[in-house]
Order: sequence, then structure tokens, then C-alpha cells
Amino acid sequence: MQDWSARIRNALAEFRRRRVFRVAAVYLLVGWLLVQVADATFEPMGFPAWAPRLLIVMLALGFVLACALAWIYDIQPHGIERTPALPDANPRPADPALPTRRASDIAEPGAPAKSAPEASVAILPFSDLSEAHDQDYFCDGLAEEILNALAKVRGLHVASRTASFRFRGGDAAPSEIGRQLNVAAIMEGSVRKAGDRVRVTAQLVDASNGYHLWSENFDRNLSDIFAIQEEIARNVVNAVRPALRTPLAFDLQKHAPHDMRAYEYYLRGRQSGSRNSEIFMKQAPAHFRRAIELDPEYAQAHAGLADSLCELMLWRMIPLDGGALAEAQAAAHRALELDPDLAEAHVAKGHALMIAGDRDGATESFERALKLDPELYVAHYYYARHCYTQGHYLRAVDLFEAAHRVQPDEFQALALAVNAADAAGDHERKMRLAIEGLACASHQARIDPENARAHYMTAGLMQHLGVGDGGQSEMDYALRIRPGDFDVLYNAACFYSLGGDTARALDVLEQAVNRGEGSLEWIEHDSDLNALHDLPKFEEIKQILRQKA
Repeated sequence: MQDWSARIRNALAEFRRRRVFRVAAVYLLVGWLLVQVADATFEPMGFPAWAPRLLIVMLALGFVLACALAWIYDIQPHGIERTPALPDANPRPADPALPTRRASDIAEPGAPAKSAPEASVAILPFSDLSEAHDQDYFCDGLAEEILNALAKVRGLHVASRTASFRFRGGDAAPSEIGRQLNVAAIMEGSVRKAGDRVRVTAQLVDASNGYHLWSENFDRNLSDIFAIQEEIARNVVNAVRPALRTPLAFDLQKHAPHDMRAYEYYLRGRQSGSRNSEIFMKQAPAHFRRAIELDPEYAQAHAGLADSLCELMLWRMIPLDGGALAEAQAAAHRALELDPDLAEAHVAKGHALMIAGDRDGATESFERALKLDPELYVAHYYYARHCYTQGHYLRAVDLFEAAHRVQPDEFQALALAVNAADAAGDHERKMRLAIEGLACASHQARIDPENARAHYMTAGLMQHLGVGDGGQSEMDYALRIRPGDFDVLYNAACFYSLGGDTARALDVLEQAVNRGEGSLEWIEHDSDLNALHDLPKFEEIKQILRQKA
């Protein structure tokens, strides 16, 4: 009985907060006056006898509509805005298969909700308004270029691509996006492309109330797309960081190709490579090759080709002895010939040298890339992976942390930093990173239930924190939604190994390796698998990798 009375009190309080009672009272008063006026005037004016009854019916229908609108919207001095919902005191997962115990409760017990930093923004993928609706790669690339440029502005917090691109389609309200991504502003837009003309509409919205901070239309030639990106980036910074007095110098046009068709294939290649799926990753090199055919002097396309081939070779999706390594090295070399100061080209060279086994050469190239662009995520991330596989764990931790600072919402770098700190024997640092990483990964798992990586990373981090039982449901869920993926199986092996279930760890690790993927150097140095090192089955699995290398 007390539960029902509390619910009734809460419901009445919410009706009062949303001003539904006030609207209902005003409506009834105005309606009563209208009925009185109708009773006195309809007959003398010659209206039919049923007219007053019709008015009463219309007023009754309008009453329901008025109360519904009052529940949804609120009238403020600056205009009409959607009434924010109160947070659920007892939230439940949308999917009954999801764990009811929140991983973030372990990471941040009793932590209050964070208010978004004033200088913070999320860049949503642009909508494709082209007639054929076949420009999603172009729309994503446009938004990603702006995001990457803004991420280099000191003092500006930019939500990661992984987090913000989940809100594709514009179905979520700005307040909900802002709450989930912890940002104060949201940039969205659309692209209509026809031949050599492109129309870009961009708008920056205040996440707290949905009102525009800035908006503009650009109707120009396709060759002006880099200038459009720079202009949008500058306007976003000016709107969310008005105190910033230093002139902003974006260099998006610096590496622009001569042929814009090459840029379109470059974007296709980047989109395919970012999907973390073997099918799409294998499509990426073909797109980069086509970009190079159209514009042989496009340095970024050469670097993209080298990186895409290296990723395929690293995870044994293509063999090293099939000419791929030579092609990757040649592409990286050509990128540097065309643009010696292009940080991405030095990353590509380091990537190729790492695959070839030239450890010192790879280190030198990665260091050069970081000097040219200290804010380049892939430079920190790939270099950290290289250090990890060479057993330079402390350096790997520093680089993974640096990668996370460049993209604060990206949880993968933090999760790998935990592994590196564990391998280095730095328990205190490992625990600190695990708590921070768990907060990021579990948050992403909540807002994007289909993100298997977020779920299995959450499970692994909970295992590192000594609460692996709570992570079992997260791992089970990842295996359920992506049962045959190498990365899910491999991380499941790590999870079970850390938990002491070596038999199950070896079973899923063998399943992962038998898919034809996996890096021998990574598996040999992965501290999550330490419990397996002395077991005969583990040696058999490594032998499989050696034979297929």
C-alpha cells in the first residue's frame, strides 16, 4: 500500500512539474467561457441547433491534446522547449538479456551525474540527402574530418567517433545525446551531392534546450569541400569557446588531392577499414588503390593503402608472402616521397616496418610521426601496440594513455593500457587505469547494447579489478551477439584465463585461432594469457599460428 501511495504522489508531483494541472485549469476556464458565449450568440446568429454540441465535443478533444502537449513541452521566456524527463530512480536494462548489475556501479559507486564541460561538443554523422542516397561514406568522412580537426583544439572536449556516430539518423533528442555523451553542444548536418556540386548544411545545437547556436548553408563546388570543413570547424570553436582569443589555423586543405574523385575513394577506404569486420577490412585496399589510380600524387591514399594492408597481415586475414608486405612498404615509401611532413605517412612506414620485423626502424618512424603531430591518435595507438609486442610494457602504457587523452571517449586504448601495466608489474597503475577504463567501456555498453567490444572489454576490466563474477554476464552477452568473431573469442579466452578457468580459455582461444586470424607476437606477450603459458595445449595453439604465418 505504501508503494502505491508513493507512486501516486510521484505521479502527481510530475504532473505539477510539467504544469499539466495549470494548463488544464486554464483550458477549462476558457472552454467554459466559450460555451457561455456560444449559448448566448449561436441561436441569434442563425447557427443550427447542433452547433453548441459540436463545440463542446471539439473542446473535449482539444482538452486531451492540450494536456498531452503540456506534458511534452514547456513555455519558457526564450521560447518553447521540450520538458526534460526526470532520471529513473530504478533504471532497468532495455534488453532483458543484459545484466542487471551495472559495471559502472563498481567503477564509480554512488558517483553523482556529471555536468557536461562548457566547451564540449559531439559531431554527429551528416545525413545523406543525395538523390541516390549512396553517399554515406562521404557524409561520414566529412563529419570525421571536422571531428579530428576539433579534437586537436586544446581545451575543447570532443566526443569520439565511436560514441557520436551511434546517433545516426537524428532520432534521439539533443538533450538525450548531450546527457549520454556528456557534451554541451551537438553539431549535425546534411549533404546533398550532385556531380561536381555539393550542398552542405551544418548546425550547432545547445544540448540543454535544443536551440541553435550557429547554422549555415554551403552551396559550392566539390573541390571546396576542405574549405567548408575548415569553416565549420572554426565556427564550432567560436560558438562553444568564445573566450578563445588565439586565431585558429586548421590545415585541412594542406593535404587535399588534385582529383576530388580520389578523395571519395579515400573516404570509402577509411570507412571500410574502420568497421572492424573482415569483410569490410578486405575491401579497404581496393578503394585506396582506386584513389591512387585517379590521383597518383595523393599521399594520404598511399598511407591509407599501407595501413589497410598491414592490419590485414597483422591479424592473418591475408598472408605476408603474397606480395602484400612489399606493396605496403612501397605505398608507405611513396607517401613519404610525396609529403615528407605527413605524420600519417610516417605511421604507415612504421606499421609496415613492424610487420616486416624491423623493430628499430618502426620505432624511429613512429617517433617521427609523433613529433610531426602529437595529437594523432593512430600514431600513439599503433606505436603502443608495437611496444607491447616487443615487451616494452611501460612505454606501451604511456602511449596507450596518450592515445586516450587524444580521444577521451575511446575505451580500447585504456583497456590495452591495463594489460601493459599488468605485464609491467605496475599494480597500482593497472588498477587506476582499470577503474577509468571500466567507466568508459561500461558506459558505452549501456548506450550501445550492440557494441560487443564494449561488453567484452567491460568483462575483462572487471576481471582485472577482481569482480569477474559480475563481468560474466557481459562476456556471455558479447558471445551471444557475435559468437563467431575472432576478437570476441580471443577476449573471452583472456577473460577465462584471468579467472583461472584455463580449460575454457584454451577452448575459445583455439576456436579464435582456427578462424585463421591472430597475431603470434601479441598472444605471446599478452599478460591476460599468463595462466596458459606452461600448458601443452597453449604450445599447440602457438604452433598453429607459426604454421600459418
